[in-house]
Amino acid sequence: MVTRLWTCASYEYAMTEDWFAEAVERVDEAGRGACLAIETAVAALREGCAARNAGRSIVDVVDEMIAAGGREIRLSAADAFREYERAIASMRADVVRSLVDEDGLTLTAAAQRLQISRQAAARLYEPVPERCDEGPD
Repeated sequence: MVTRLWTCASYEYAMTEDWFAEAVERVDEAGRGACLAIETAVAALREGCAARNAGRSIVDVVDEMIAAGGREIRLSAADAFREYERAIASMRADVVRSLVDEDGLTLTAAAQRLQISRQAAARLYEPVPERCDEGPD
């Protein structure tokens, strides 16, 4: 286990838990949230499909779906999926930084190991802008 420093607003906090396990947990949580949001969106679509199959006009089906929060459900699913993608991207960046900074690999070697381009590895290795939405409580 490696102790890493997390920086927020110019303060550094020691993180004693394994950063990889924490990153996987964030991906897991975001993935579960995305699955739930997508399931909710698909269920709403299936209800609309059932109404259409029962002979309802498309105008009625659309109006009912919108009245039932269709737009918000769709946007929620899109937001949840973007959060999942952010969690994956953050974990990938941490992996590249760890391979280079902690294990001594070059960016080229890290890129080869991860089967990505060297340019992609370089983008992932770039410092993350200061954020305070993650870190110790």
